[in-house]
Amino acid sequence: MWRKKTKIFLLILSDIFIFYLVLGIALVIRYVIINRDLATFYSSAPLHFIPFTIIFFIWLITFWAAGLYDINKLRNEELFYKTLIITFLINAVLAISLFYFIPYFIITPKFNLFVDLALTLVILYFWRQYFNRWAGRAFGVNMVFLGASQEIMELKEFLNNNHQLGYQIVGILAPDNVSELENLWQTKKFSLIVSAEQFDHSQKLAFLLFQYFKRGVTISDLDKFYENVTNRVPISIIREVWFLENISEIERGIYETVKRILDIIGSVILGIITLVILPFVVLAIEISDPGPIFFRRQRIGKDGKIFILTKFRSLARDKSGRHELRKPYEEEITIFGKFLRKTHIDELPQVWNILMGQMSFIGPRPEKPELVKKLSEEIPFYEMRNLVKPGIAGWAQLHNPSAGPTFKETLEKLQYDL
Repeated sequence: MWRKKTKIFLLILSDIFIFYLVLGIALVIRYVIINRDLATFYSSAPLHFIPFTIIFFIWLITFWAAGLYDINKLRNEELFYKTLIITFLINAVLAISLFYFIPYFIITPKFNLFVDLALTLVILYFWRQYFNRWAGRAFGVNMVFLGASQEIMELKEFLNNNHQLGYQIVGILAPDNVSELENLWQTKKFSLIVSAEQFDHSQKLAFLLFQYFKRGVTISDLDKFYENVTNRVPISIIREVWFLENISEIERGIYETVKRILDIIGSVILGIITLVILPFVVLAIEISDPGPIFFRRQRIGKDGKIFILTKFRSLARDKSGRHELRKPYEEEITIFGKFLRKTHIDELPQVWNILMGQMSFIGPRPEKPELVKKLSEEIPFYEMRNLVKPGIAGWAQLHNPSAGPTFKETLEKLQYDL
C-alpha cells in the first residue's frame, strides 16, 4: 500500500513542479528572450505567482477527478492520453475563464497564458509516458501465491495486464510445498506472500508463514489483497463474517448525515437547472416521439423499499421498460433520446428522488424489483447492495461505465458496489 501512495505522491509532486517550471519558462520567453527586459521580468513574476497558484490547485483537483492519479489507469494506451488531453483542455478553459472574469487577479495574460498552456500540455504528455513506464518498475514487488483458486488465476491475469502496479509473480504454489517456497526465497527474494487459505484457520500454515514474516516478508489474505489491487470485493471467497467485520451502521452515522446535507444542496441546485431546461426538453421529446415526458418505473431502494424512479424518456413510447436483461437496441432509442443519454440529461429528474431521500448522488444503481429477486437467487450477497441508498452513479459506473446486464458483468458490478 505504501508503494502505491508513494507513486501517487511523486506523481502529484512532479505535476506541481512542471506547472511552476513552465510558468517560469513562459515568463522568461516573454520578458527576457523576446522583450529583453529583466526589470519587467522581476516585477511581473510576483503578480503571476498567486493567480497561477490558484489555477494550479484547481488543475490538480480536475486531474484527480478525471482519474489521472489512479495507479490502475497509468498505462501508455490511447484511453489514458485521450483523458489527459480532454482534462487539460477543460483546465485551459477554466484558466482563461478565471483570468477574464475575476478582476481580483489584476493581470489578464494572453501570450503568457497561451505559452504556459501549450508547453504544459506537451511536457505533461511526454512526462506521463515516462512515468507510466517507470511506475511499473519502481518499488517493484516479487510475490508468491499460495493456492491455485479461480481468484488467483484472475489476479494473475490482472497483474500481468497492469505492470504499472509493480507486482511480479514469481510463483504459484500449493500451501504445503515448503521446499519450493524456500527455493523461491533463495533465488527471487520475494517480499509478499498472498494465501488463498485463511492462515488463521491452519496452525501449520500460520507457523510456516510466520517464519517468512520474521524475514521481513509481508503476509496477506487473498480477499484483502484482491480488494486492494482491483478495487473490487471477491464475492466467491468472502463469507458472512466479512460484512460483520467491515460494515458498521453506528460508525456511518456522521458520514450519512453529511452526505445527506450535500445531497440536498446538490439536488436543489440541479433541480433549478432542470426547471430552466424543462420546457426545451419537453418540446424536443414531443417532436422526437410524442408521448410521456417522463420514464417512471419501480426500483428497489435502501433496505429493500420500493420507490418510483423518474427520468426523462429516451426510448420510443412502445419500447420503454420492456426488456430486463439487455441494453436497449439502437433503433429503440429516439433521436433526441440519444442526445439525452449521451449528455446524461435524462438522469436529471432523479434529483427529485434524491430530494425525497429515496436516492443519493453516489451509490449502486437501483434495479427493478423482479430483477433484484432473480439476481439474489443466483448471486451470493446480491441483496447486500441494498444496505445503502441507490445512486445516480457509483464505484461500478466509474470503473466500468459500459458494463451491460449479463451475468458476468452484473457480478463484476456487485464486486465494485460492495
